[in-house]
Amino acid sequence: MPKRIIIDTDPAMGTKGGDPEDCFAIMLALNSPELQIEGITTVQGNVPVERGFSNVTYLLNELKKDIPIHSGIPGTFDEDRSKERSWLGQRENMEQITPLLTIDKEKIDAPSFISSTCNDNPNEIELVTIGPLTNVAKALEQTPDLKKNIKKITMMAGAAKVPGNITPAAEFNVWADPEAAAKVFESGIDITMVPLDVCHKTRLSRDELISIGEHKHPFCQFVKESVEPWINIRSDLVSDEGLHLYDSLAMAICFAPELVEFKPAYVAVETAGDHSTGETVCEFNQSIMGRITKPKPNAEIALKLDVQSFNKIFYERVINFLKSL
Repeated sequence: MPKRIIIDTDPAMGTKGGDPEDCFAIMLALNSPELQIEGITTVQGNVPVERGFSNVTYLLNELKKDIPIHSGIPGTFDEDRSKERSWLGQRENMEQITPLLTIDKEKIDAPSFISSTCNDNPNEIELVTIGPLTNVAKALEQTPDLKKNIKKITMMAGAAKVPGNITPAAEFNVWADPEAAAKVFESGIDITMVPLDVCHKTRLSRDELISIGEHKHPFCQFVKESVEPWINIRSDLVSDEGLHLYDSLAMAICFAPELVEFKPAYVAVETAGDHSTGETVCEFNQSIMGRITKPKPNAEIALKLDVQSFNKIFYERVINFLKSL
């Protein structure tokens, strides 16, 4: 039987200048018979929530998929952090390619959707989180018993032994809402963390991305138009042409965990540091204090990746799919 999943995401394919990679991960899920998508929830992150909701609605409509979509609300889990990160929910100057939708009130209930779906199907639903963890943390706060009913969380989050990508200490998804990440890691839910350590080993070149646009299908043209601005931004910021497949890797690990080697660790999230907010401090019980206190691991950390096998899955299920349209 396929794994039943909810995808929690901040999809920017359709908003120029946003990281489009979440939508590649969604396409991978759609083309993976190992998965059954019960719903998609959007969160503030790469783009404001209404843009993410609009982008994923467009994606599913174009690919003729009927999957429930629910939006979170702007802001972060913690009120003080919400004020500090308020700009993440604004950014009105970003050019929108997909139609910007007004979200019906009954669709602004991502935490409730996560809670009700998991509680109605105890220990059957896995979450694949490829954005900040705001919706999951709010669901856990609203429904204290929820943690008993979520089967597992596979998350693209954090950095274990390498620097961050938004700051030297922090990976973006955790940095965007560190209090939410802390609550999720403290929940006791079975967690697989897919950090930058393995995500940075993935690669889709600029030429490969642009080649999608050589196919005249309107959806391929949309993908090219969405991806090209982000490639240019990345090249200007980090001199790194192309795209790392962070979210697609997390999605693949959900149904093909043999792609990576894991190591258990106790993960704490820094929420009070002046320069280290959002850091995922991973204790593998190798430090002096770790050997003394021996904290119980709360996550399995992906640290080694079979790049060739992952590339094969991604090309067959995403690139070849697009070129077959």
